[in-house]
Amino acid sequence: MSARRALVVRGGWEGHDPVGCTELFVPRLERSGFDVTVAEDLAVYEDADLLAATDLVIHSWSGGELTSLQEATLVSAVEAGTGFAGWHGGIIGTNVGNARYLRMVGGRFLWHPDGFQHFTVRITRSPDRDGRITAGIQDYDVVTEHYWVLTDGLNTVLATSVLSPTGGQWDEPVEFPVVWTRRWGAGKVFVCTLGHRVPDLEVPQTATVVERGLEWAAR
Repeated sequence: MSARRALVVRGGWEGHDPVGCTELFVPRLERSGFDVTVAEDLAVYEDADLLAATDLVIHSWSGGELTSLQEATLVSAVEAGTGFAGWHGGIIGTNVGNARYLRMVGGRFLWHPDGFQHFTVRITRSPDRDGRITAGIQDYDVVTEHYWVLTDGLNTVLATSVLSPTGGQWDEPVEFPVVWTRRWGAGKVFVCTLGHRVPDLEVPQTATVVERGLEWAAR
């Protein structure tokens, strides 16, 4: 049986350390039996044959913008069964002018308070079809950027957090998804809003959730 194929697409804003963060998971994917290819140019999304033969795409490209061809080829591949996954700005703080892409991932970063915040990642307790990603993980605290995001009801939310008022714009706490999964056509999508820097992804609970999420999303 041939190995499954993973494609890591990384680049964009260096503040999110796309190389360092993705390198945390390349060895884990290889240990799980994936043949991993790394691309550092969004033009890779123009190769329909490559994407069709890929079981998992990991997108880590903050502040990117896809051409019409790149967007159409990528989204079509996911709709046909290629898995798609990522974390933080590398997946939802990017391609903001690409409506098909945003609908596929099911969310968009809007804002975060200045500096790092201390908050609790709350694992959802209701049974769901993707719960094995968070199986055995309890609520845990992190200190990092706290994302305000827009999402929709098609997502299966696996973890949330509560963003408290910070200075007058709003007057009561707001709950936002931190981890979600999504079906898009025949493909599966995994998103984690944590992951601003390497230490965020080294938190044991987060590392486990992301590793399981990548495996889950793969064809």
